[in-house]
Amino acid sequence: MPERKVLLLNNPKKKAQNIIKKIEKGTASEADIIDLSEIINKEPSLASEITGSLISILQKFDTISFKSAILALNVVADKDIGIISDSVDVIGSCLKKDLHTGEILKVLEIMLKIYRKYPEKIEIAVPGLLVCLRNMNVTVRENAYFLLGPIALLHPEFFKDRTKELNLALNGLNLDERIYACKIINNIANKDPKIVEGAYDILSYLEKNHPSRELRVEAASVIDKLKIKEEVAPPKLREDMIDNISAPDPGGFLSGKPGGQLARSEFAGILETEKKGTKETPNILGVEYIFKSKENINISSQLEKIISGTDIKFPVLESVFNIATEISREGREGKPIGTAFIVGNSKDVLARSKQLIYNPVEGIPLKERMIIDHEFSNTIKELAQLDGVFVVSGDGVVEAACRFLIADASMVEIPKGHGTKHFSVAAMTMATKAIGIVVSESGGRITIFKNGKILNSFS
Repeated sequence: MPERKVLLLNNPKKKAQNIIKKIEKGTASEADIIDLSEIINKEPSLASEITGSLISILQKFDTISFKSAILALNVVADKDIGIISDSVDVIGSCLKKDLHTGEILKVLEIMLKIYRKYPEKIEIAVPGLLVCLRNMNVTVRENAYFLLGPIALLHPEFFKDRTKELNLALNGLNLDERIYACKIINNIANKDPKIVEGAYDILSYLEKNHPSRELRVEAASVIDKLKIKEEVAPPKLREDMIDNISAPDPGGFLSGKPGGQLARSEFAGILETEKKGTKETPNILGVEYIFKSKENINISSQLEKIISGTDIKFPVLESVFNIATEISREGREGKPIGTAFIVGNSKDVLARSKQLIYNPVEGIPLKERMIIDHEFSNTIKELAQLDGVFVVSGDGVVEAACRFLIADASMVEIPKGHGTKHFSVAAMTMATKAIGIVVSESGGRITIFKNGKILNSFS
């Protein structure tokens, strides 16, 4: 047996101390880091002492020892993230140092592990993460956003007094950096627009002048939520265009006005095309429409037919549809949001998709992320504000959120007027035996897809 293995087995504490000394001198090898991992496996009680030594090395910040120290700390994080989480301040401060790209990515990796288990402790690291958002390396920027996006949505208060750093990113040299900043500010504005009021002027400039359409759209989306500088009166329709336009008002749900009078603009998203010739259907601007109140949607009688040929259980699709209905009707905190669910055949769906940011449900035990669990459904509605799609197994496990679908949409044939999310969901249901449900942000329309086609649509 090699000498180092004998020493490891006979006196793990001494071996750990020897490795720490090598790390301090910058002479630790990959084999030494592996030995440290084995020591922690053999003697978990040494993890705290080892962590303390490594944190001390980081505090001194010697470029010679830093790389080995952060590698070793990652090893400890895999064994006991709780010990590491108490040193977020030290680890996060490293992100403001002059590090090599590989070292930054290792620090971000530790930050992600901490955030998954202890999100409340990550606030002190936000300034360092914002520095990474402006890094010249595209992978560093992407990984920083991977963390900052969900933090901004779930803990916007962590960004108080951080407008200056966000504005620096909005004015950054890289297009993705500016788009990431817009998305982060958007997530903050969903809950507390006042935190990011100071970004309005730059956002307004970008929205009006930047050549990138994607950035202009992102900036405009945030401006809509801030509404702090310009109060523009809504455009008035010509009286001759709205004379005599009226529609039945089921319980006042659609219009919120006495008598059921609706302006043309208010019909968007709450009307559904139906076969002409129905006596109860009003003729509005030459198009026949019927109204379906989301208050009364019930598809229980259709579910058996919808899930036929899939691995989806009845209560699972019913729960997904109910959540979609609530999101459609209520939005989040009074603001409309759009989202999508891919249900069933989750293995194939995951193989044909990728994460936009880190999977926010990954660290939650399976039994606690069941779609039929009412408490978890509130988490779903919170996460629905993030970009991407939910992937739900046929048994009801929420496998992932913030998923980007990459199924081929070239053969999809659905009516014009549907967005890219509808096409990508339709394509996924064509490529797999999954069911897709999309909630449109504009109007709240709910659309169900199967085999690449629209099965039903509710307004």
